[in-house]
Amino acid sequence: MDGLNAALRRISAQHPAFPKIQAQLMNMNAGFGGEQELDRVLKNYRFPDETCILNDLSLSSSSLFQIDTLLLTTEFALICEVKNIAGDLSVRDNPPQLIRIADNGTVSGFLSPLAQVSNTCQLFEDWLLQRDIHLPVFGCVVLAYAKQRITLPPTEIPTLFPRLVPQHVRRLLTGTSIMTKNDLLRLTQSLLNAHKEYTPKSICAKFNIQPFEIKGGVECPGCNRLGMRKGRKGWYCSVCKTYSMDAHRQAIQDWFLLIDEPLSNKSFRTFLEMKSPRSALRLITEMGLIPSGNNRGRTYTSNFVKHT
Repeated sequence: MDGLNAALRRISAQHPAFPKIQAQLMNMNAGFGGEQELDRVLKNYRFPDETCILNDLSLSSSSLFQIDTLLLTTEFALICEVKNIAGDLSVRDNPPQLIRIADNGTVSGFLSPLAQVSNTCQLFEDWLLQRDIHLPVFGCVVLAYAKQRITLPPTEIPTLFPRLVPQHVRRLLTGTSIMTKNDLLRLTQSLLNAHKEYTPKSICAKFNIQPFEIKGGVECPGCNRLGMRKGRKGWYCSVCKTYSMDAHRQAIQDWFLLIDEPLSNKSFRTFLEMKSPRSALRLITEMGLIPSGNNRGRTYTSNFVKHT
């Protein structure tokens, strides 16, 4: 989400990608809110058996896959695909798609949550079998709030509201364990160890934005305008008179979120609208950017930025 927010600050509102970025950010914020609601319910529920809950797992079997919420018991695993999309929702089988009609009549298409959870279950089963773990894997779609309306085709995959997930878990429990509690803890740790940080494409690459379309400048933390000027004691905003010692940090994070290219001293100065190569080098060093190459060809990359 940081990259999407950075894009909205640094591209023109008239850019063709601007409404697409706004829509994706809205959907991501809604999805995050839905996961929080499910987390709240699960955290406050006392399950009858040993249960481990993991969130936002990124794993790899035959391909990379992500799990919103994973419940592990000694009998089975349950994958929850969380959705928080407002409007009238309709899931179709052929092609697998979720159609949303918003309150203003706008029609949008998304991946089918039923197809998503089915595919994720299969990939997770493969992940387990690669480790000789024969644990049944079930899936469900979780609608974050009861105000959501959805029409579904016939399916064995349940669609639940968060408060009904604990009851569904209890129904799946039979009292016959596949693994011991120690095995369950070892599996949980293996999953945490296998988690891979998800690094998608840069915003420019994803939304076909040219680097020259990105607005440079240091954003003022006081009035949110671009164009702070470098002085001896930091950055100064001529509009609201705010001083900042480290406002340049957000600008450089924006660079790597949006453009994802190595940064030279010259491009650093151009993007921050400053003149002194020596001052630029001092700021680069203070930020801990990773150098590559020598002398005039030296560039810098970041190890602290993710594109989402």
